[in-house]
Amino acid sequence: MTDYLYIFYDVCLVGIILITLYQGSKRGFLKSAVYAILIVAAFFISWFGAEALSPLIYDNFIHETVIDTLTETAASKDPVTIVSEALTDGDYGTTVSDSEIGDLISEASDFFNELAETLRENGSQDSATTIATGVESSVTSEIESILFSDYIINALETLGAATGDMSEVVTVFLTGSAEETAATAEEEIVRPIIELALKIVVFLVLLFILRLVINPVSNLFKFANKIPVIGPLNVLLGAVLGAVEGLITVYGLALLIRLVVNVSGDSLIFLNTDTIELTYIFRYFYELNMMV
Repeated sequence: MTDYLYIFYDVCLVGIILITLYQGSKRGFLKSAVYAILIVAAFFISWFGAEALSPLIYDNFIHETVIDTLTETAASKDPVTIVSEALTDGDYGTTVSDSEIGDLISEASDFFNELAETLRENGSQDSATTIATGVESSVTSEIESILFSDYIINALETLGAATGDMSEVVTVFLTGSAEETAATAEEEIVRPIIELALKIVVFLVLLFILRLVINPVSNLFKFANKIPVIGPLNVLLGAVLGAVEGLITVYGLALLIRLVVNVSGDSLIFLNTDTIELTYIFRYFYELNMMV
C-alpha cells in the first residue's frame, strides 16, 4: 500500500487544477480575468515581500542568537582531538601525536594532504589520497555534528549548492578562533538555510492573507459578466484563468511540503524526497525551487 503513496500527490494536484478550472468557468472570463490578475499580483507581492522581509527578520531576531550559540559550540571541542579521533577511527595503520597534529594545523597550508603525507612517512600503507579524503570526511562530519542542529544538517544535505562551502567552515574551525568559526558557519551555512525557510513561511503567510481579500474585491466586478460575450468562449477563457489560480496554489503547497521535508530530515513515511520523486507531475513543482 505504501508503495503507491506517491500517487496521492498527483491526484491532489489534478484535483486542485480541476476545481479551480471549474470555478473559473463558473465565474466567466471577465470576472476571472480580474480574479487572475489579483491572484498573480498577490503571488508577486508575497514573493517580493518574502525576499525583503526574511533578511530583516533574520537579522533582528535570529542572527545574534545564532552567533552566540555557534561561538559556544565551536569552543567546546579541541580541533586536535577531533583530528586524532578521526585518525583512530580510520585505522590507517599508524598515527601521529597530538603535538604533531597541532603543529600541522598551525603551519600546514594544505592540512589534510600534509597530514596524509606524514602518516605515509610513518608507515601507513594507504595512499595519500585515501588518507586525506577519509580524514577530511570524518573531521567534516564531526564538526557538522558539533556546530549544527539536526535540522541544519538535514537541510544542508538536502539543499547542497544553495548553501555555502562547508570546507571553508572546517578550515576556519581548525585554524581560527571560536568567534571566527561562528562567523564563517553563520554566513556560509546557517544564514542561507534559515533565510530560505523564512522566505517560504513569509511567502505563504502573505499569500494566504492576500487571498482573503481577493474574493471580496473580485466580487465588485460581477457587473462585468453582464457585458455580452460569446457563451462558450466566456466559459473556456474563464476556465483557463482558473487554472492559473490552481497552478499557483499547487506551487504554494509544494513549497510548504519542501519546508516540512527539510525540517523532518526527509524521514517521514509520506513526506519525503524519495516518494515525491516517484510522482509523475507533482515533482516538477517540488523541484521548481525559485526561492534559492
